[in-house]
Amino acid sequence: MSKTEKKSKSFLDIDAMCADTDAMDENTPYIESPRTIDFTQTQSKEMTMESIGTNTYILNNWSTEEINRVLGKNHPYRPTVEANLIGNIDDHTQVHDERRIVKTSIEFDPKAVWWKAPLVAWLPTKNLEMLAFFLIWNLCIVMITGNSGACGDYKNFSTTSFCDENYIFRDGNFVFLLGMAVLILLAFRGNQNVMLYQQCNREWEKLTAAARNLTRQICFKIRTESEKEAWERRRTIGFVSAAVMTLKMHLRNQRNAVPDLGNILVHQDILNIQKSETMPFFCVDNINYFLVDNRKSDKLSAESLESIEETCLSPMVEAIVSLMNVNTAPSPVSHSLHTRIIILLFLIFLPFHLVVNYGFYALLFAFLGDFVVLGLESMVTDAENPFGNGPSDMDLDAICFSLYKDLSATLVRVEFELRDQIFDTWEVTRMNEEMIYKATTNELKMLTSMQKVTKQGRAQCVRNATKSLWTESDDSYGTDVSALSQP
Repeated sequence: MSKTEKKSKSFLDIDAMCADTDAMDENTPYIESPRTIDFTQTQSKEMTMESIGTNTYILNNWSTEEINRVLGKNHPYRPTVEANLIGNIDDHTQVHDERRIVKTSIEFDPKAVWWKAPLVAWLPTKNLEMLAFFLIWNLCIVMITGNSGACGDYKNFSTTSFCDENYIFRDGNFVFLLGMAVLILLAFRGNQNVMLYQQCNREWEKLTAAARNLTRQICFKIRTESEKEAWERRRTIGFVSAAVMTLKMHLRNQRNAVPDLGNILVHQDILNIQKSETMPFFCVDNINYFLVDNRKSDKLSAESLESIEETCLSPMVEAIVSLMNVNTAPSPVSHSLHTRIIILLFLIFLPFHLVVNYGFYALLFAFLGDFVVLGLESMVTDAENPFGNGPSDMDLDAICFSLYKDLSATLVRVEFELRDQIFDTWEVTRMNEEMIYKATTNELKMLTSMQKVTKQGRAQCVRNATKSLWTESDDSYGTDVSALSQP
């Protein structure tokens, strides 16, 4: 009997498990392989089992190639050393020609008088084609009922009423019920979407506040001693801005990050961001890597790292996830479709009832009804996804640009060579004394709230206000100040 036939059932053939089952012959129970694992022996060469009952396995110095070979090519536990995560220029060519819609804005202050609003602000943003359709529909219904016997003998009635008592839509009960259904559905949906719009505003405020706090923590708690470290800090601050900007792109289904990040990060960073599955989280991962790396080099304490995680990074991630959920979880489709079907029925049958009492004037009143209902539906739909480029959507471009300027200003102040003249109390006070004695009387009048003040009087006010500060300063500093105080 061959060696293969003598194999016990307690042996596990790894090659047979990882092999393609379709290529195996039905008559071949297993494929002979020198790599087997004996689970009955507790001192196996590669993998042992301390207790068969508890199913506890121990790996003994397996190499990466052996692990990949045993786990298979697509196993979820397999190391992802072969994953392609580096962006290149070929990937960018796929999104380079991405079309971006310029956001339309209306310059109007809601607190101003009503008639100062531009005409375009009064028109529905999403239902103009439906409004035009119902205008033509109303015209056809009014002309047909007014010049034919569709609702009675039109020759025996006036221009304001040309329908007899047997007209089916004369009482208007059916149209009234449809109108009530439209009102209830639009009110419910509008209330939910307005609350959603306000939630998005709060989440964006939370995100931008966390980004500003994170920048302050990085700039003031992580000191740089070389140009390389300063460049790493600048790059991390750029990723803070990029996290917010890429979230805006993600919400708008955009992938070309060059227009937004071209002046913030280097080209390779931008390509890596575009290569990632979720761009905002890629930026957050880079920020976290920078913080952990500084913690390992003892440039950031464990308490500071924990504080940054709790007060900055965690709120950022929570806000990003919340805004993504808003974008991917709109109103139920059945609710939206049912509402539009009822609106369609209501606006179709509305002119049939209005011609009873208003005749040819029903064209005007039906158009006003169409304008009100379609305008409400457009308003409700706009509030459902406030991340677009319409006039009623949030101005995310302005929010991101303002955040970028604030973060850049914070970084510039920290890296400024003469930053003591901005942050240090004594240095700022000394410069103030010098400015007072160099300024003229007219210049001092611009800097004081008193209308009549002399140069010496203003200097005395400053000395009195800072008297407590001078008493706490050292003798050399006080000598310099007294020298400056000589007229």
